[in-house]
Formats: sequence, C-alpha cells, structure tokens
Amino acid sequence: MNEHLRQSPRLATVPFILADLVLLAVAGLIGWQASAPLGLAPLAAISLLVGLGAITALYPFVVNHARQQEDAVQDRANQIEALARTLGASAEQVSIAVASLPAIADNAARQLKLAEQLPAAIQAQISLLQHQVSATANEENAALRHELDTLRSAETEKLAFALTGLARASADLARLETLVAKHATALDGAIAHLPKLAEAFSQQATDTLRRETASAISSLKAAAAESSSALASQTAEENTLLRRELATLRAAQTSELNTALETTRAQLAAFAATLVNQTAAAPSHPAAETPSPTTPPTPAPPVTQTPVAAPALPPATPAIPQAAPTPEPTVPPVAPATPTPAPAANPKPAPLPATEPNPEPAPESEPEASSASTEAPPEPALTHDGFTRLVASAYIGIGNKLYIRGDAPGLRRDKGTPLQFVSIGKWRWESAELLFPATVRLYKNDQVECTALGPITLEPGHHHEVTAPF
Repeated sequence: MNEHLRQSPRLATVPFILADLVLLAVAGLIGWQASAPLGLAPLAAISLLVGLGAITALYPFVVNHARQQEDAVQDRANQIEALARTLGASAEQVSIAVASLPAIADNAARQLKLAEQLPAAIQAQISLLQHQVSATANEENAALRHELDTLRSAETEKLAFALTGLARASADLARLETLVAKHATALDGAIAHLPKLAEAFSQQATDTLRRETASAISSLKAAAAESSSALASQTAEENTLLRRELATLRAAQTSELNTALETTRAQLAAFAATLVNQTAAAPSHPAAETPSPTTPPTPAPPVTQTPVAAPALPPATPAIPQAAPTPEPTVPPVAPATPTPAPAANPKPAPLPATEPNPEPAPESEPEASSASTEAPPEPALTHDGFTRLVASAYIGIGNKLYIRGDAPGLRRDKGTPLQFVSIGKWRWESAELLFPATVRLYKNDQVECTALGPITLEPGHHHEVTAPF
C-alpha cells in the first residue's frame, strides 16, 4: 500500500483553486468592461471562463478520490493474498501435527506405563528404609542398654565404697567421743579429789594444777573440733566428687544420644531427598535412561561410646587431730563419639528399575556425569499450543540459577535470561515469537557455560529436552 501511494501521489488543491479564482476574476473583468447589454462574444467568453474555473476547482478532488479508491482496492487485494498465505501455512502446520499424533500417543503410553511402575518402586524403597531404620534403632538400643548397665554397676560400686568410708568415719567419731568421755570422767575424778589434796599442797601447787587442768581441757576441745571439721570436709569432698562424676556421665550420655539422633535424621532427610529426585527425574527421559538396580544407602555404624572409668576414692583414715585434707581425685575425660558424616546435599537420583530384570550387571565405566553428557537428546516434538519450548535437566545446587543466551527473540548473546524453575533439577524456557531456527547456549549463574552441551538449535513450535552437566 505504501508503494502504491508513492507511485500515485495526491494532487495539491491550492494551485487549482488559485487558477479558478484567476479565471473567475478574468470573467468578472470582461463583464465589467463590456457594454450593456452583453453581446454574444463577451457572454461566451464569460461562460467559458466560469466553466473552466469550475472544472479546474473540481479536478484535484475527483482525481484524489479516484486514486483513493484504487489504493483501497489494492490494499484489499494485499490482505486477501496475506490471508491466503496464512491459510496455507496453517494447513501445513495442521498436517504436521496430525502426522505427529501417533508418536505423541506412543510417548503417552510409555509415560503411563512408567507411572504405573512408580508406586511399586516407591513402596519397595519405603519398606527397605523402614527395615534399615528398625535395625539401626535396635542396634543403638542394645548399645545404650549395655552402657547403662555398665554405668549403673560402676555407680553402685562407688556408692558402696562411699558408704563404707562413711561407716568408718562414724566408727572413728564414736571412738573419739568415747575417749573424750573417759578423759572427762578422769578429769571429774581429779577435780573431786582436789579438795582433799588442797590441804597437802601449797597455794602455788594449787594454781599450777588449775593452769594445767585448763590447758588440758582446751586441748581436748581443740582436738574434738579439729576431728569434727576433718570429718565434715572429707564427707563434703566425697559428696562433691560423686555429684561431679554423675553430672559428667549424664552430659556425655546426653551428647552421644543427640549425636546419634542427628545422624539418623540427616540420613532420613537425605534418603527422602533422593526419593523425591528419583520421582521428579524418572519420567523426563523414558527412552534415553538406562535402567539399573538402585543401590540402597549404607546404614550408619552404631555410635561407639567410651565407658567412663570410675575414679578411685581415697581410703578412709581415722580422724586424728590436725589431719591433712584428702586430695581431690582427677576425673578422666570422656572421649567424644565420632559423628557419622552426613550424605551430600544434592545426591544424584538413581534411575528406576526396569520392567524386565537384567541378569548381567552393567560394567563399570565412566562417571555418571560423563555418561549423562553423551546421551543422545530426544527428538523435538511439536507443541500443542504452538510455543517453542526448551526443558533442561541440570543439578546445579541450591541458590544457583540457569541462564540462556542466543539469537532467539527476547534473548541476547552477551547477557543471559534466567530460565523458569519447574522442579528439582528441571528448568524451562518458552517463546511464542520464534519463527525461524535459532541457536542458544546454557550458562550457570550467567557465568559458567555448559561446554559439554554446546550450542542448541531450537526449531519453531517444537518441544526440546536436554541434559546440562556442569
């Protein structure tokens, strides 16, 4: 339409209007100069000039209207031609879609068959996990019972030894009280005989005897006080030692139980994440994955605990005056239990078992990452909604993103566009504006390129699935 307008431009109306005004002015001038009544020649000239002026004024409007009608007809013809091309392309797309319907039906049947096998595999994994958990719990309970019996026997021996020491200290205290009573009786007898001896001794002997008696009484009291304080300090030290050992044993047992529980929880969380990854990754490439038997996770070894040796208590000594305090025994340190290392944060999902068992084990070859990178990607299929879609399987860790660069509409080669997160290890990019094949590349965090995958060619209106190892 624009080319047609450039070939037939519109006429300007201003020059024609000016020419009409000039002709009318000439006709008026002729009529004004002619004598009345007007003759045949002036009347014919005036009529001719007025007619020419009218034709001159109407000519550009008539020509522009005719050209506008031609442009409208040409525009309508162009629209009809574009509609015909669109209908031809739509018919071709419909024929291609009809041709791909059997392949889609076959793929759906395979997907349904794998989905029917998935509950059985999950149930087997759950039963295996329950068996392992029960076996681990039984082993840990047996170890804990053994440790508890050992601790109880050690504590019973310590308490018996402490009671024996307390009994000995009580006997020593009873003997000391008996000795004090004997000294007091002898002192009372001596005091009773003092009046009879007062007459035989002089006043100096009486004063000396009194001083000696007072010193003996003070010595006896000091000896009794020292014996009582020594017995009290020994009893307090033994009680403190017993309480300290009980607190140490309880703290060690509590820390070991917490370590074992944390290890079991980490193993359960890792195995649950593995099951989720298997469920999410199994239906993605049903034709490309090679079935292999799943390897059950190795159960964690039971936590070894070092029994605490009972400290030797000092033997009870008879309470004597000015006895030295018993030194406090050294409590041996408790060896901490070695924690079992937790599994990796992003374990690689194991493929589901195949329908038919394979009697021969697969030989060990390259790592899983290299085998995944050499797998042939599935053939792209037409999408039902006409979108061009790319689904990438990439396990790049928590907190990372997958970016895409290329020459497709909405993409750039120097800066990536983040893909949409679908599930664990699944990323998606789609566009409805791609009309011609385009080449794209995948990047981790828009910095590290997936060189193992290289450039990817996207066909318009097709669904593409790739695996991007980093």
